[in-house]
Amino acid sequence: MTENKSKSGSAAFIKDGLLLTFATLALRSAGIFFSSRLSVIAGTAVLGLYTQIMSVYAFAATAATAGVNLGALRITAESYGRGDLDCIRPGMREAIKYCLKVGLFTCIMLAVNSRLFGTALLRDARTVSSLQALAFALPFISVANAFHGYFNGIKRIYKSIAVSFCEQAARISLTLYTLTRLEGASTEVMCLTLVACNVISEIISCLLLAALYLFDSRRYPVATANKLLLKKRFTGITLPLAVSALIRSGLTSAEHILIPIGLRASGESGDSAMSKYGIVSGMVMPILLFPMALLSSFASITVTNLSSRISACESGSSISRTVSKGISLSLKYAIGVAMIIHYFAPALASSIYASAEAGQYLRIMAPLVFLMYLDHISDGMLKGLDKQNYVMKVNIIDASLSVIFAVILIPRLGIYGFIASVYICEFLNCICSFGMLMRSLPLRFSLTENILAPVFTASASVYISASLIGNSIFSVILSALVFLLLQIIPYFFRFFPRNTFSGKCGVHDKRVGKGVLAFQSDGNVLLALADKKHDRPA
Repeated sequence: MTENKSKSGSAAFIKDGLLLTFATLALRSAGIFFSSRLSVIAGTAVLGLYTQIMSVYAFAATAATAGVNLGALRITAESYGRGDLDCIRPGMREAIKYCLKVGLFTCIMLAVNSRLFGTALLRDARTVSSLQALAFALPFISVANAFHGYFNGIKRIYKSIAVSFCEQAARISLTLYTLTRLEGASTEVMCLTLVACNVISEIISCLLLAALYLFDSRRYPVATANKLLLKKRFTGITLPLAVSALIRSGLTSAEHILIPIGLRASGESGDSAMSKYGIVSGMVMPILLFPMALLSSFASITVTNLSSRISACESGSSISRTVSKGISLSLKYAIGVAMIIHYFAPALASSIYASAEAGQYLRIMAPLVFLMYLDHISDGMLKGLDKQNYVMKVNIIDASLSVIFAVILIPRLGIYGFIASVYICEFLNCICSFGMLMRSLPLRFSLTENILAPVFTASASVYISASLIGNSIFSVILSALVFLLLQIIPYFFRFFPRNTFSGKCGVHDKRVGKGVLAFQSDGNVLLALADKKHDRPA
């Protein structure tokens, strides 16, 4: 019974991981397509101003949603796991009440202070109307996050993903349809249109989630639960996360506000500063972050995996092997992605955005992939090891340094000061996170296997692709496939024992390892038993 439960749990773990990876890749692909179309239709200046507007909105959205998803998830999952199904609906009722109160409060605060934020902080009166419009989305976003947490907690993540697809489709279709009919409009009108389409898509998403929740929650009984206890439990999870998230979000918003100011102080004109900022933040960064979808899904499910194994008092050596393997695979993946993007940067930028300038910045920032990806997977594993407070502190320090460098470097070096600040902060963040991971567990790494070999295989894949096809978007795809193949081949030979293909290895050969496929001389494939204690005598 326990074995079957374990197998079903593993199968669900793999299924959720694959589903989450597919959804993340698809949504990020749609995001890159959306950015490319926006840069063509609206222009990079509009993209830069829109990014500034969203930096202020991001802080308000963080205030409305911080900790809500995790709070609803934990309340639901704990009740579901204990079998207290009559606590699920009362728990969600308390979560929704909290979301409505916080969402309405942040909505009023943003709407009332939008002129102050637009003129005093962003120093651009064109942003005021967009900020006022964005305020109306905050209550819907807050409640939607609670519904997402509910569906994750009861292990019906596919419903949450389906609504995310609908939301993205609504946002892209509405925006592109509207902007194509506003050709020649002012930058302020263009940004207001982008914002309005964003608000409508958020409302659609919330209404769809509410309908799915009402239909789904009918299966759970309605009973009188301790509302005070449920409320205390929810706020106990949500409020500490909200405080830390607000600090970091405030610092990040300050950085995004200071960057265009620093660019103008370096000698750039207003439109030129917005254009360069839009290219780096709206074009280059989405390409660098797109391949991280695979690592993001892995890091997300690793938190649950490591936490459950620690709770089950599993041996430290077993956890250490798992973490070492995960870091090893992440290093190889990051090196391959960084080298492929660096070489084919002009082809990627011209194919996606039709921008040679974006290609230049993409090539400069491509090595950043190694630091970003290693830091991301290290953070995920540290959270699984119950060191999320350390991760939070490092992230706050990272955001604080970003603000300091935005004040010091950007007015002197322009856009290259911004790029330098990103490199410095990511390096320090990566060193701190990875260093804590190594202090927490005895990790094993091979310089040859984890660094030198991936560099060689990535170089070979790039050379082969460039020689066969040239510098094009298809070369990127071919080089990625060649790199993957070159990474798989060594594991293939390790998997099979020596003399596997010579016909000398039978099912009872001592060289057949645990769970290894053995080939007899007639070519039939036999699966060796996974555990030797179950072997029958010959």
